Amino acid sequence: MKPTRNKTQPRKTPAKVQSASRDPVKVFCRIRPLQNNEETCVKVISQTAVSLLPPEAGSSYRVANYKEIQHTFKRVFDDRATQKEVFDHVALPLVENLIHGKNGLLFTYGVTGSGKTFTMTGDPQNGGIMPRCLDVIFNSIANYQAKKFVFKPDRMNGFDIQTDADAKLDREKELHSVITLRTLKKKDSDTDLPQRAPDTTKIGSVDEDNTYAVFVTYVEVYNNAVYDLLEDIPEDTIRSRHLQVKIVREDASHNMYVHSVTEVEVKSTEDAFEAFYKGQKRKRMAITTLNSESSRSHSVFTIRLVQAPLDSQGENILQDKKAICISQLSLVDLAGSERTNRTKNSGQRLREAGNINNSLMTLRTCLEILRENQMYSANKMVPYRDSKVTHLFKNYFDGEGQVKMIVCVNPRVEDYDETVHVLKFAEMTQEIQMSQPLATKLDFGLTPGRRKANQIFKQALRKMEENGNGNTENIEVDIGLVYCLGPPFPCLELTEPSNDKLVNDLVTFLELRMNRKNLLLKDWQQKHECLRNKLIEVEKENIIAKQDGACSRVGLEQERKKTDALQARLMDSEATVMSLQHQIQQKEADLVALKQELEKKEMLLHQQMLDKEKLKQKYSDKIAVEKERNTFETHKRLKEQEIEFKTQMRDQETKLRKVKEILTKDGHSAVRPTRSVATLETKDIHTPVQPTRSAATQEIGNIHSRVLSQSSKRGPAVSNPRHRRSQSAGGEVWLDHRPANAVELGTIMQPIMKRRKSIAKLTDAKDVVNSKTSKYCLMTQEQDSSGELETRLYKADVLPTSGGGAQVVFNDVETLKQRSPNATPVRKRNASTSELKDTEAACAVAVEGHKRTRH
Repeated sequence: MKPTRNKTQPRKTPAKVQSASRDPVKVFCRIRPLQNNEETCVKVISQTAVSLLPPEAGSSYRVANYKEIQHTFKRVFDDRATQKEVFDHVALPLVENLIHGKNGLLFTYGVTGSGKTFTMTGDPQNGGIMPRCLDVIFNSIANYQAKKFVFKPDRMNGFDIQTDADAKLDREKELHSVITLRTLKKKDSDTDLPQRAPDTTKIGSVDEDNTYAVFVTYVEVYNNAVYDLLEDIPEDTIRSRHLQVKIVREDASHNMYVHSVTEVEVKSTEDAFEAFYKGQKRKRMAITTLNSESSRSHSVFTIRLVQAPLDSQGENILQDKKAICISQLSLVDLAGSERTNRTKNSGQRLREAGNINNSLMTLRTCLEILRENQMYSANKMVPYRDSKVTHLFKNYFDGEGQVKMIVCVNPRVEDYDETVHVLKFAEMTQEIQMSQPLATKLDFGLTPGRRKANQIFKQALRKMEENGNGNTENIEVDIGLVYCLGPPFPCLELTEPSNDKLVNDLVTFLELRMNRKNLLLKDWQQKHECLRNKLIEVEKENIIAKQDGACSRVGLEQERKKTDALQARLMDSEATVMSLQHQIQQKEADLVALKQELEKKEMLLHQQMLDKEKLKQKYSDKIAVEKERNTFETHKRLKEQEIEFKTQMRDQETKLRKVKEILTKDGHSAVRPTRSVATLETKDIHTPVQPTRSAATQEIGNIHSRVLSQSSKRGPAVSNPRHRRSQSAGGEVWLDHRPANAVELGTIMQPIMKRRKSIAKLTDAKDVVNSKTSKYCLMTQEQDSSGELETRLYKADVLPTSGGGAQVVFNDVETLKQRSPNATPVRKRNASTSELKDTEAACAVAVEGHKRTRH
């Protein structure tokens, strides 16, 4: 029968692990091999000490300070040391700590061209620290890796655990993207990768009941700004588009990290190298006087190991984010310090060198202040934020991980002055004590060895299937009680009575079996005691929980009373609200009724206004019709009077002819004195028939009278009547003076003035005095004797005067008029007829003594 077990409750892992002890920062020194015929200034004394010999060309020798300087380190690697030897002594313990849940930081420090990058990366056949770390990690966790995308970064320096279904969807998406970009990946991959010589070292102390995943990030600090070298940008746009600057932030556990950095999950060293070479192509490199491949930035390659325990069955990952343990190893390749008098840098390279030296100086300052605080119990503030490098690794300096440094030294005589400061700083760094954290233990009360037990159980099921047992599908995996008392019993068949060997073997076997049983019983008793203690603790917690429950019930009762009181108040408030809502609805109904009444009033008012407008339009039409009728009757009476006057004139002409005949016979002596009188009388007769002058004609008269009055006061203005404007002055500019409500002309002949200024009233003298004005035109519209519209254009020249003004000289009149072809033409009289009329009129006055005609 399958044993029943309760679900094990996980025990919380502390957020921060207390430090067990303090250890000094471990600093290692590596000497770069010299080329042929190069003089050295560094001598290896032992495996832990080097001696620095100042050359004759050095500054120390020139100031008469010639003495040998010795420096002591954790270990010194001479020029014959291999990459494997350096890795085993320096980085292998960091990798072991990484698998056990501890953080690590490794610096390579030195002047430019001292071999820092080679120590960190190496070459394909002789790998450096970084590729060997990856090899050891994947060699150790090869059989315990989780499927890809089971762990997913949460973009806040943490990870989430996905279900198998979500992880499978992400793997399918990646598969499709890999198929479409397979050619591009082949181009991005390095050709030397398949020929790389891997490191076969393996760490044995790996927790088999955990599952692991490896993530890598690659960033650089260039000109004190952080850039993500693995940012997802198409390779063809890298040169045209700069990488985005990233921000260093603090997560919920007060750990520093690069915000929104790209974390790539890798399943092998080859995957990690593919990401590394992708970042190497984007890293800032340049050719300088001292190094053909000089790093212009600090690069940080971080390996993050994520591990989580399996569930109680030893098959799937425990779906609890609190169970995740994250450890990381940061490999920092610091750019070398440079002196301008040696590199001869300028422009961009000089700015890069300045930023590199400033960041290294900030690192040195931070470590010196840490050393002073520890040695003299000072409390100075460490300026981590002055540089992105120190700000990013602030947690390591505060004791959240192990810190190591490799000082790379170029023993050339030319680098002596820089090497002195490097070795002095490195030796001083060893005096700093760093807190060493304990390994994080994921204790969730789960049975150790459950992964192997699960594998054994499944192997037994497969054997049962191979033996023909077909009912294995319904058997559930059960690893609740897994133990073994030893090998099976030996053969017990007794063939001879004197066979003591069989009895002795059986006794030995039973003794071993009893010993194994005693061990298991002892272990069982220990577990039983442990379980009993845990039950006691649970019982205590239960009692405390009951007490808390009683207190909670009392508090709950009090809260219930408060709730009842609040509910009563709430009901009263709701009743008040309902009453107010009812009043609001009533007011809204009244408002709607008032709005409707207002709309009706507005409609009535609008209708009245429309009726008023209609009545106004009606009376306006009547007035217009009446005005037109009166105008027609007036014109009719005027025509009748004109015909009457013409008839009288014909009668007068008849009389004059008769008088002329008489005068022809008797002479003309009596006629001439009376001619002017007759003419005046005739003019007086025709005076009522003339139409009234227009407003424009009156305005001319007013202007003329004003000009005459001014001339009478000031004297005549002096002007040149023969003045002509130059042809190059730009043509004539007319001042067009016309009535404000001029009637449109329907004539074919229209006045043409290309450049003109139109005015309705001549109120400003500047319009005439303007030097650009050369012509003046006055338009008048009157009614002729036939009742038709007659338009007259009075044209004049504008002549400048000696006083700075202008004189208008009228010289032409144009008349525009229209006449119906059906109208009766007015008979013209010649000069002789007019003279006869004057004579007849004079005679009539002279003879009759009055100007009344006889009928």
